[in-house]
Parts: sequence; structure tokens; C-alpha cells
Amino acid sequence: MAPAQPSTPPAPSAPNGAKAAKIGLPVPVPPSRDSFSTEPSVELRSPPVSVHTGGSSADGPKGQPTPRSSKQNTAKPKPQNKNRKQLPLYIRVSRTIVDNTHFMVFTTVLTFYALTADDLRIILTEKPADMIFNIIGILCITVFSCEVVLSCLGKVDYYLSFFFLLDVISTATLLLDLTWISEAIQGDNSDASDLRSGRTARVGARASRVVRVLRLVRILKLYKAYYEAKQRKAERERRKRMGELEDDWDEADYEALENGHGKDTESRVGKKLSEMTTRRVICLILAMLLIQPLLSKETADQTPYSAVYGANQVWEAFEAKLLKNSTANSITYDNAFLKYIYYHNWYVGNHGGTYCPGSNCAGLFLGSLFWFGLAGQSSDANFSSNLEYTQMSSGVLDSWVESTSEDYLTAYGTMPSSIKEMLSQPWDRRCATSSQDLVGVSLIAQEVQYANYYKIYCPLDLRLTEIQAFAPSLMSQGQSPYLTFYFDLRPFNRSTAAFGLSNTFFVMILLITASLMFTNDANRLVLRPVEKMISRIEAIRDKPLLAMKMADDEFKAEEIAKERLQRQKRKPWNRIWMEISRCCNGGNRNEVLETVILEKTIIKLGSLLALGFGEAGADIIGKNMSGSDSAGVNAMVPGRKCECIVGVMRVRDFSTATEVLQAKVMMFSNQIAEIVHGVCNEFHGAPNKNTGETFLVIWKQNEDSGLGNEELIRKFAEGSIVSSAAMIGAVHRSPLLGSYREHPGLQYRLGSKCRVHLSIGLHKGWAIEGAVGSEFKIDCSYLSPNVSIATSIERSTEVYNVSVIVAQSVIDLVSYNMRSQCRLIDKVIIRGSPAPMDLYCVDLDYMSVEVDFTERPKVPWNTRQRFKVRQWMEQEKNAVLQKDLSEILETDEVIAQMRECFTVEFFQLFNMGYQNYSQGEWQVARRILMDIRSRLAPTDGPCMALLKFMEFHHDFDAPKEWAGVRDLVGY
Repeated sequence: MAPAQPSTPPAPSAPNGAKAAKIGLPVPVPPSRDSFSTEPSVELRSPPVSVHTGGSSADGPKGQPTPRSSKQNTAKPKPQNKNRKQLPLYIRVSRTIVDNTHFMVFTTVLTFYALTADDLRIILTEKPADMIFNIIGILCITVFSCEVVLSCLGKVDYYLSFFFLLDVISTATLLLDLTWISEAIQGDNSDASDLRSGRTARVGARASRVVRVLRLVRILKLYKAYYEAKQRKAERERRKRMGELEDDWDEADYEALENGHGKDTESRVGKKLSEMTTRRVICLILAMLLIQPLLSKETADQTPYSAVYGANQVWEAFEAKLLKNSTANSITYDNAFLKYIYYHNWYVGNHGGTYCPGSNCAGLFLGSLFWFGLAGQSSDANFSSNLEYTQMSSGVLDSWVESTSEDYLTAYGTMPSSIKEMLSQPWDRRCATSSQDLVGVSLIAQEVQYANYYKIYCPLDLRLTEIQAFAPSLMSQGQSPYLTFYFDLRPFNRSTAAFGLSNTFFVMILLITASLMFTNDANRLVLRPVEKMISRIEAIRDKPLLAMKMADDEFKAEEIAKERLQRQKRKPWNRIWMEISRCCNGGNRNEVLETVILEKTIIKLGSLLALGFGEAGADIIGKNMSGSDSAGVNAMVPGRKCECIVGVMRVRDFSTATEVLQAKVMMFSNQIAEIVHGVCNEFHGAPNKNTGETFLVIWKQNEDSGLGNEELIRKFAEGSIVSSAAMIGAVHRSPLLGSYREHPGLQYRLGSKCRVHLSIGLHKGWAIEGAVGSEFKIDCSYLSPNVSIATSIERSTEVYNVSVIVAQSVIDLVSYNMRSQCRLIDKVIIRGSPAPMDLYCVDLDYMSVEVDFTERPKVPWNTRQRFKVRQWMEQEKNAVLQKDLSEILETDEVIAQMRECFTVEFFQLFNMGYQNYSQGEWQVARRILMDIRSRLAPTDGPCMALLKFMEFHHDFDAPKEWAGVRDLVGY
């Protein structure tokens, strides 16, 4: 039941009227985020003064986070802009162009085009379209050459680097896509007299394959584009992190840090190793692709082609006809010629489904005859005479077809009727090559429905790479004229180009897969653990107290992983898959690696640092861990001024307990510390120094609350008062500490009603946060006259016989509701304080609290339970800032029980007595205070203290110089 309280605070008399008016008004707070102070002296604070959690000063070492301000944010980029303006104009322009996103997208599109253009040209177009591809190819060469030049001018460390060589080689290979150059390299296939042995053709084919492999070097440009895009993304994330998230650590930032989403937070070691591994894999695969074709024997060297063998047969028959133009020789020549034409039937090779009913014809090849004729110099005398003997005799075609075996259609296939008529007509199609004249017949000079849509009159109407010329190998050297046969290689080239596209994408996939496979193990076993360790160290450096949260999150992740593994093991197919994965990974998944041990050790060391140094030592940890140039430790970091609320808690009769408990006093002290630290932490206090008898707790502003400066100050001030009351109740309610009431030694020394009790003093002011000690041993603490004043205030609890005394400096910060629940008991001068201060007490009857002996289920106190408790405490701590703390004094069961005996009448009478005491009306004050003792509170400490002071010093007669202030220096 909540104690009844006066609805309004008692009205003070004239001397305190100004203070009373001040109590009801909001406390003016300067807009600075770095201070609690309402005093003008705070304006003299130095720039390093900050309450940024993690403790970095404005002039801290390089890499140290600093509190952000609008001035700092606007001033950061200025040096960079200044340096950039100092660069020459051509460098700035070059850098702007190569770093432009649109330019990067344009070059990437051109790279994809360069990879696929030649194959698409062969598959989709004919020779007239080559000029368009050549123009685009020249454009690509120009753009890529400009990119190389601009990168040399605008990028640091680009010239002669890996990417420089990559760009130069890739750009050079684009020359091979120009048809003029590629045809010159592969040779002229139109002169059949130079290709009788097939060596020139085989050399040209091999050169063509090498050219195709060289084009794969352009894949490296895609790798470069990906690498540079990744670098730009990492740079953007780094700038965003440094500019926006530098001192805004919260749960989302920590999770982003844990999940790495950065992969953009990749370490320099990991980035270097991944880059080198990828380069070597690329170079290895391309070297294999380039060298392997040169180390294989051509299959064309195994057996002669049917085209060459048939040409020899036709040539022998033709020579026989030239020697003796008899009917037999003519029939032999005609039969040999028709057999050659039909065996290499163009229409069967290109449209076998239509012109080869059985789909088992001999001409089902990717290269087939499309032009035949007489080659030589037309000015030779023999050219015209030999041309007359080439014409086929009339009626021979039909008789040849009729005289052929029944397997004729299966062996040779058919031809369109219009093409058959051309075979028996004179050879009148005149063409020319670079070295000779041609007269002959084209089998695809006419459009044939569903068969031929592109009319070819002469061999050179096709690309040089799309024709193959054959001549009799039995003719004499320098023979002219001679029979020549041209084969159409377009189907073969299209298939080759399709396979080339497939090969390009296959190599791309192979490079990606090989790079991932090569780097996966290194990343999984070394780099990722190292990067996680680096990220954790950086997080601990920026905010040392985050290490405790890391330990909890790491334990949570371990428990989740264990639970997931147990669920997977319950399913048989999951167990089989896990065994397969374990075998593929080559080891026991449960084996603990050294990197994991090192990572967990870092978390443990960080947690121990956070526990040992506390919030006061966060600046020392951060500054020493931020230096990367030396392994030396500088523990004697200069102190830092901060505004805070200082709480001093003292265990009553601790020296007696030490003498009685002996070795068990350590456990006794830790049991009290667990309550004190736990309650203070819940209300955002930072436990600092602990001497066994006394505890020093600091409430200092941090940046994780998300509240405004004025509201946060009020919350901390109210939290210090509420936590003090809750601490008193928890100590007297604890069954562990309650057991000491029955200790015989303590009862003998302290009496039968002895119990563990605390007295608390609260004061607000500045303090110097830092290391105290030497290079041999340091303690992170707070030094200030205000700490001594808080200690004196705590000692005054013995004078007034109360548990909690709050200084005026704290009361001025709290809300009206909280102030109304604190009792003004005196105005005093305390050692260390230059001015008098009002003292308020929080009235608590701790003797009314009974020990809580409620039976609770026994839970094993292991790591898992500790984690659960810490998580619950963290939730409660976060919820405190959202509550009205003044209501806790009325709603909390234990606190309400301790305040139940203090009624409205008691507060009103004491306020009247105190005002008379303050104004010098001591006789009236004596009567009122004695009435309180006789009727309401016989053991009220402040009443007894005031009566004792008035009686023993001045016999209830106020001195003339009395100003309502007493001196506690001698107490």
C-alpha cells in the first residue's frame, strides 16, 4: 500500500522563497550534449569533455571516433577538396571520367559486346554486314584505348599494374575481330592450287582457334569492372559508416557489424589474398586455353578428305577426256563429276530433312559443295579450249540417275529441279580471286523456297573463313587451268560460333567457380575468422563496453547453432547430408580451430577489460587499441572532465563484519555487490570503485538512449534516487544477506537485531575520469571534490539516522513528482563544498522489510542461465528510460512497504518545524518536532538531529548570526 503523501510541497518561508519558486520550474539546461551542468562554469570545459560511450576525445589519436557536431561534419571534406583542387586539371578531368558511373556502364556493355560480337556476326549475318561490325569494333578499340590513357593519367598506381596489362592485352585482341586483320592472319582460302596439301588450310584453322581463345582474355575486363564496382561500393559504405554511424552504436549497427554486410568491411589481408588468388586462377585458366590448342595434332592429318580424293577422280577423268574425247571418256568424266557433286550435295548438307528422305545420306556434313569450275588465267590459250570439255553431255544426268543403284536416294539425296538443269548447261559464271580467274557454276545462285534465300554467284561472295577450296592433288605443279571445287563452311562456322559462345560463358562460369573454390577454404578457415576478429577489435576499440554484449550475442549464436544441429540430427536424411558435407569438407565439423579459439579469446579479454576497467576506463582501452603503429601500451591517458551524478554506498559495520567473518568476508562483500551493481545497472548507473565497504556509482550521459539532453539528465537523476531506495529494499529482502542476522559472532558484536544495511549519499557535479596510479598498476576512477562531497553526504546519514540523503544539486534536476517525495531535512556546509546546500532524505523504514524466504525452483546457475538473466536485465534497463520513475516509489511493493509509516500529517508537521528551525524560531520548532516524536515517529532521525543540534549547541536559542545553515565539517 502506497503511503499517503502531501498533494503539494510545504510552502517555505521568506529566505527560502526563491528556492521554492525554483523547485516548481524546469531546470535550465544548456543545449550542449556533453554536460549535465547548469552552472556557468561548465562553459569553461575543454573540447575533449564528452560523455560519448567508448570515450574518445576530440583531439584523440587517428582513427578514434569523436563526438559529431554540425561543424565537424561540414569541416571533414574540406581538406580533401583542397587537395583535389591542387591537382592538375588533366588529372582531375581524367579521374572524373574514369570514375563516372555512366562511363563504367558504357565500357561494361562494350566488353560484353566484344566477347560475343564475332560469334553473333557469324551466326546471324552474312558478309555484307561485316562492315557494320568492323565500325563498332573500331569504336570499342577507341573507347578502350581512351580508357587506358585516362586511367594512366587519373588513377594512382594504375600504370604497369595488373589492370593496366589486362586492359592493354584485351584492347589488342579486339584487332583480331576486324575482318581485314583476321582474314590476313588465317590466309586466303580462295586459291585451291596453294591448298592441295592441306597444310596452309590447317595452319589457318589452328590460327583461327588461337584467335578465338585470345578473345577470352576480354573476360578479364569483366573481372575488372566487377572489382572496381566492389571497391566503389566499399568506399561508399565506408564513408557512410564514418559519416553517419560513427558514434550511433545501437542494436542495428551491431547486428550489421556481426553479419558483415560487408563484406564491404573486408580486411586488407582478405582483399589482397582474394585479389591475388583470382588473378592467378584467371591467368592459369587462360594460359591453359591458349597453350593447349598448340600442343595437339590436327585431326585432318589422319586421313585425306573425300573432297580431295573425289577431285583427283574427276581430274583423271577430265584429263582422259582432254587426251581423247571419246564417248566412253565423256561418260566416265560425267559420272565422276556427278558422283562428286551429289556426294557433297549442298542441299543435303544444309537441308537434309527435305533432300535426304532417309536421313542417311553421304552429304550430311557441315561443309558441302556450292561452286565448281575451271581456275586459271583466262588469257591462257588452253583456258578456253579446256572450258569446252567441261560441259556435261546432254541426257547424261537422267541416265546417270536411272543407272544408279536402288540405294541412290539413301546414298546421295536429291536436288531441286532448277539446280539439276544448271548441271547440264555450259559453265558461264565468271569470277575472280586475288590471283586467278574462275569460270564455273554456282549451285546456290538461285533462290530456292525453304532452302536458299541468299544468292551466291561467286566464291568470294562469302567470307574467306566461310569457304574452302579444293583442287586435284595429282595435277602437275603449276598446272593451268585446272578444276576447282568450293565448299560452303557456313554451317560449320555457325556451329563453331555457337560453341564459342558456350565456351565463353563456360569459361566465365569456370573462372567464377574456380575463384570461389580456391578462395572459399581460405576465407572460411582463415580470412573470415580474422575479419570477424578485426571487426570485434574495432568495435571494442570504439566502444569497449560493447564487449559484454558481444559475449552474450556469441553465446546466443552458439546456443542457436546447437539447437539447429540437434533438430537436423533428428531427421535421417539430414544426418546423411551432414555426413556427405563433412566428407566433402575434409574433416570433423566439430573440431575447434585455432581461429575460433582466438576469436572467443578476444571476446573474453574484451569482456574482462570491460569488467575490470568499467566505464571510467573505456577511454584508456579505446585510445590504446586505436594505435596500429606500435605495440606499446600507454595506460596513463590524460583525464577527461565530465558532468555526472556521484553515488556513494557504504556497508554499515563492515569492519566488524570483516573481523567476524574472516575469509568469508569476500563472499559477503560480493553478495552485497551483486545487488548494488545489478540495481544501479538497471537504472543506467555505472559501478566504479569498490573497496568492500564502499561502492562508487556514476550516472553519466551516454549516446545510446535516444533521449534529449534535458530529459536524459532528469531520468538519470530520478534513476539514482529510485535505485537507492530499491537497493535498500533488495538488501533487506535478500535471503542470502538475511542469513547473516542469525550469525552468532555478528549478534554478539552488533546486537540481536543486527542486519546488513547500506547508507547512500547522492551528489551531482563535475569529475575527472581517467587512470589513477602508475605504469605498474592503475585504477580507472573519478577524482573530484564532488566525489569527496558525496562521501561526506553519505557519512551525514549517521548524523540524521536515515538511509538515503540526496543533495540539492540532484533534486534540482528531478521532476516535481519526484521532488515532492523527498523530504528537506537541513541546509548545511559540507567539507569540500564552497557553498551551503540543502539536504533531502528519502524516507525508508527498512526495519519493516521481511526477508523473502519464498521457495523457488532450483535452477542450475550455468552460462545459459546467466545469459538469460543478462538478457532480461538488458530489457528492463531499456524499459526504465520509458517509465515515469517517480511512480516506482509508490507502486513498487517493497519501497511502498518501507514508506507506509510516513503519513501526510508527518510530512506537513516536519515541514513546519523545519521552516521555524530555518527562520530561527527554535522554540516553536522544538515544540513541533517533539510533537512528531511523541505522536508520529518516535525514532525519526532528522527530528532527533535537529533537536540535538538546537539543544546542545545553543539550548534552543538561535544565535543572532543564524542564517538557517549549520556546519557539518566536524561531523
